[in-house]
Amino acid sequence: MPSEGLEEDGKLHTIEVNPEILEIAEKYFREANLEQKVIQHVGNALEIIPGLDGPFDLVFIDANKEDYIEYFKLVIGKVSTGGWILADNTLWYGRVLEENSKEDTESTGIVAFNEFIREYPGIEVVLLTLRDGLTLIRKI
Repeated sequence: MPSEGLEEDGKLHTIEVNPEILEIAEKYFREANLEQKVIQHVGNALEIIPGLDGPFDLVFIDANKEDYIEYFKLVIGKVSTGGWILADNTLWYGRVLEENSKEDTESTGIVAFNEFIREYPGIEVVLLTLRDGLTLIRKI
């Protein structure tokens, strides 16, 4: 359970664009007695993130691949020093290595993100080649 590592007064924010999935998640958060620790947001993450107050120790990005750079830009200032951003799907089924990936906006978005964070100052980056790729980004 993601909330098990939270401090006593810690909070877990989730952002879901699909209200139906939000309802399913609510049910399980209620069953686990986590309503007081989990704050669910519904809507477009690009609109919601600017209104969230940090600092955050961990941010997990798994959303529209075309917008990964924007998500990163919106959260990096809210992540505490020593905190982490985890970006999922950063190998995108191996498509990031294919020449025709430029025709696919999701692949193009992931390639651009990978290049962007490679040059971004003040972070350390490790790509785990598990399944579809998971990039660990530590703010230094």
